[in-house]
Amino acid sequence: MLTSSVCTRSSHLARGSRPLRAALLVTTLSMTLQAFALPPLAANPSPLTPAPLNLGPGASAPLAPAPAGALDLQATAALPAVAEATVKSILFNPYGEADGLRLANDVIVKFPPHRSQALLGAVQPGQHVRILGHAETPAIIKADAIINVTTGNIVVDQPPANNLPLLPPHLRAQSLQPLQVEGKVDLILNGPRGEVDGVILDNQSIVHFPPESLSMPLRPGLRIAVAGLGTKTANGVSLEAIRMGSSAARMQPLYAPAAPACQPAAAVAGQC
Repeated sequence: MLTSSVCTRSSHLARGSRPLRAALLVTTLSMTLQAFALPPLAANPSPLTPAPLNLGPGASAPLAPAPAGALDLQATAALPAVAEATVKSILFNPYGEADGLRLANDVIVKFPPHRSQALLGAVQPGQHVRILGHAETPAIIKADAIINVTTGNIVVDQPPANNLPLLPPHLRAQSLQPLQVEGKVDLILNGPRGEVDGVILDNQSIVHFPPESLSMPLRPGLRIAVAGLGTKTANGVSLEAIRMGSSAARMQPLYAPAAPACQPAAAVAGQC
């Protein structure tokens, strides 16, 4: 049986846009690159040989090209960063949109899902990245920009180019498919207040759920089965859980069943 453990849910899927902050960040990067005109390394070059920095798709302004012979890695090192590590995997929400990174040290980097294509075009697992932004917790970073030190690419948080609102949830949900996954818990995901609201399994499946619905204690190595709605991508499965348990035969619902619709005759009779 499942016992209640945590309270409030925080969404991974909604993030505010800050166009002014993004523009200032791009300007800062440009000025920094222009300020550094460093000679090439004389000996023992870094194993990373980055290309000049490039803004990801949809960026608002190009960066100035790095001077000939300059080491871009040193220029980016001058910028304030909250984390630097190798990318272990790219994270996806149930709609199949890339919305973050898992670093090799298991720090989670959040990024807005409307920048999914830009993120996928700028970063791949195994590459070394620097993260500019702020830490929500010691293990969660909200990124304003992600610099790929391996390739020199950079992707910046900025509003959608067309400024159109997203489809409402009930329409977006039509693109989801019923999915079922089973595996061992590899990493527990948390919200900004430390609430448990998801897990990554050892088969790279990503499971999301509201923390108030969680009724089984989770720990790394625990085997669980999950059924829900989501998307299957080349990188694995991401789904919003509807049922969960220690095995497929023991799954229990996370939500109360919907109340039956009130028929007109019953409504007139005051029965509902």
